[in-house]
Amino acid sequence: MAEQLPYRLPRTVVPHRYQLEFHPNLSQGVFWGRAEIAIEVLTPTQDIVLNAVNLTLENVVVHAEEPGKSWPASVAYKKEEEQAVLRVSAPLASGTWTLSLEFRGVLGNDLRGFYRTTVKGTNGDEIIASTQCESTDARRIFPCWDEPDFKATFAITMVVPEPLTVLSNAHETSSMLDAPGMKRVSFAETMPMSTYLVALVVGPLELTVPRTVRDVPVRIAARPEFMHLTRYAHQAAVDALAFFESYFNIPYPADKLDHVAIPDFAAGAMENLGCVTYREEALLLDENQASAMEKMQVVSTIAHETAHMWFGDMVTMRWWNGLWLNEAFATFMQMLATDALHPEWNIWTHFGLGRAHAFAVDGLASTRPIEYPVGPPSEAWAMFDVLTYEKGGSVLRMMEQYLGPEMFRQGVTTYLNQHRFGNTETGDLWQALGEVSGQPIRDVMDSWVFQPGYPLVQAVFSQDRVLTLSQKPFRYQGAGSGTWQVPVVLGIHQQDGTHDTRNVLLGPDPLTMTLPDNTAWVLVNQGGWGFYRVAYDAPLWQRLTQAFGSLTPLERLSIVDDVWAGVLADEIPVTQAIQLWRTMKDERDPNVWNLVADHIGLLFSMADKSGQQALQEFVRHIAHPVLAEVKWEGSPDEDVSQSRLRAVVIRLLGTLGADEAVRAKARQRFISYLEKSMSIAPDLLNAVVMVVADTGDEEQWEVMYQQFNDAATPQDAVRYLYALADFPDPLLAQRTFDLCLSSEVRVQDGSYAIGRALRNRHVRALVWDLVEEHWDALLAKYPPFMLQPLVTPVAAIVEEHLASRTAAWLQSHPIPEASRQITQTLEFQGIHQALARRIHGHLSEWVRG
Repeated sequence: MAEQLPYRLPRTVVPHRYQLEFHPNLSQGVFWGRAEIAIEVLTPTQDIVLNAVNLTLENVVVHAEEPGKSWPASVAYKKEEEQAVLRVSAPLASGTWTLSLEFRGVLGNDLRGFYRTTVKGTNGDEIIASTQCESTDARRIFPCWDEPDFKATFAITMVVPEPLTVLSNAHETSSMLDAPGMKRVSFAETMPMSTYLVALVVGPLELTVPRTVRDVPVRIAARPEFMHLTRYAHQAAVDALAFFESYFNIPYPADKLDHVAIPDFAAGAMENLGCVTYREEALLLDENQASAMEKMQVVSTIAHETAHMWFGDMVTMRWWNGLWLNEAFATFMQMLATDALHPEWNIWTHFGLGRAHAFAVDGLASTRPIEYPVGPPSEAWAMFDVLTYEKGGSVLRMMEQYLGPEMFRQGVTTYLNQHRFGNTETGDLWQALGEVSGQPIRDVMDSWVFQPGYPLVQAVFSQDRVLTLSQKPFRYQGAGSGTWQVPVVLGIHQQDGTHDTRNVLLGPDPLTMTLPDNTAWVLVNQGGWGFYRVAYDAPLWQRLTQAFGSLTPLERLSIVDDVWAGVLADEIPVTQAIQLWRTMKDERDPNVWNLVADHIGLLFSMADKSGQQALQEFVRHIAHPVLAEVKWEGSPDEDVSQSRLRAVVIRLLGTLGADEAVRAKARQRFISYLEKSMSIAPDLLNAVVMVVADTGDEEQWEVMYQQFNDAATPQDAVRYLYALADFPDPLLAQRTFDLCLSSEVRVQDGSYAIGRALRNRHVRALVWDLVEEHWDALLAKYPPFMLQPLVTPVAAIVEEHLASRTAAWLQSHPIPEASRQITQTLEFQGIHQALARRIHGHLSEWVRG
């Protein structure tokens, strides 16, 4: 018999149905409620053990099926285990019972559990209360079996002040007066689901008129002053639901779908069944003023959460080690849906930027497998990272491309049908894909999911036309371990213009093949879908770079990222990266430009003065030809890529490029924009604001601060808050930091703004001083799980004294929820310091050479 782990609930009693009633008092910040839970006793017991945190349980009674038979129970709390033990006055026999009790709790301010946030409304301050239960915070709202595989149905009632809007997972079945000024609102019973998907929202919100998809009503909820910003999201929500019903060929599993904008929200969004909650900027926008990137965020976030209704809500991981199945699949599906709905965005190439981040983290010694054992529920926090989302999504995309999209879709539908309303392990998905495809999916995928890192595929071409592929683990420093079953898609291009594609599975042993006599060049990882890096020998590399412009944008992005990784690992000279960057004069994809800009920016941050001057000249050299072509003004019918490209080159020229003409034009346009004498294209506005802030003074800081205060949209509020962190003056950095500690900046935004200031090369030393000086104040305002944005910028600090200070501070001031990120950040810092030492005194010569 397996040992009973203290943080896991015993399996002696299981819930089947929760009847919950909540009475929140928004002004006093408390709530109370009552529960009737239909339970099944599997093993005779006198103790019922469930989860409860910061709740007071009262009037606990267990009722038998026979009328009039009931037994009271005492309550003992196990704080460390986040459990309550209900000792019934008589042993309970196997069978069905009803547990009834009352509970009291506090509406928190830490964006978890049942929490409240205060907003400025038309009638003064107003309070909105909402829930965030994932991963293990339902236990802060009501006593429950708060583990994913204890699925049950939920019938929820809320008693609230009469004018307020109330939302939950299912449709409203009744609303009646309960007491003077109060109403009782009841909701239908849900499908069986995990506790982390329970949603309660109450506050002064309005709802759009529902639109239906196969009789499922779809609505958007927001504050009244933002209702004019809901149209775009409403259309996206309808389109996403229709897409997924068609893709899965399985009806939507709930009875309605609300998308709710919450003013203070820790994550981007949360897939509560039928009642998805969002940060306001991830849901609401003015479609006439929003940039393509802002629209992309709304559509892809809605698609991500809608995909979860099937993959996560209807079929759920058994325990938190399987979280990647939920999130990686939703990440993959959001891209698939967004690409289908908006092919003009080239979303898969944009996804390459997120994948590049996953590649970077996964090249560290401190990386982790996509799936690994999760012990106490608190350890689930570490699963919500780039490896779960972007690496997991990338691995699924790699498999989809290898099997073929239709075969993959059929396998997913089979998986969902086999486990509808149930819980699964990772192997269940591989089994379904294997059944449909007839291929050894588990053998291939286990190497990607259960071991950390990824391979570097080495390609060598001999004089007798033999191509040899081999693999080794990629690591920035030191040697990795492991081998993978690598689905390689090989592109062989001949001198006469013909093309051959070969799909091969590269295992531990080298793989050889003879190529045609007239082979012109070879591309390993054709399409750019594989989650592996490629290293070419000199002859192959020379041929490939000559054909660079004929590759797809994602293929070019992958090669650029591979080369930079080789530089960081000290396996490729910096000069090879610089030589590749010179081709950017001919590059027209904004995603490739964004990646190169990041790499140059990192190099700039660690360079000495002469190296920085050389890089500024280099940026102007490669970016000016592009700006000369795309110009400051676009045509009304230009594609999205060109408008995004214009923004990235102007931003790069005006910041790293230190181009005075671009800076002057940005300032002039920004002034005219504020005076309403000139419009700025939505895609260009962020770039202009960043350029102005990069060399801005106090007067311009005040202007942007006023824009932040007067923001008409959630996007404007974020845009100008982040811009305040970009100013180069230390005194202004101090003001921005103080602002982020004040009540003017929401909890959801402030740590990101401070993190941005830490990335600001002009003021990062001062900002770090402020972080240390105000550490207690930061902990008082920001929940520990929201301090990660303060951690990751430390990786770019390479100055010896400041780097050692930051490392010592983070090691002596642990943040358990970000412990893995801290370890990874400090490892990155060491890697960057090693590169800084290699380029010292040489960069200027290499850049100008």
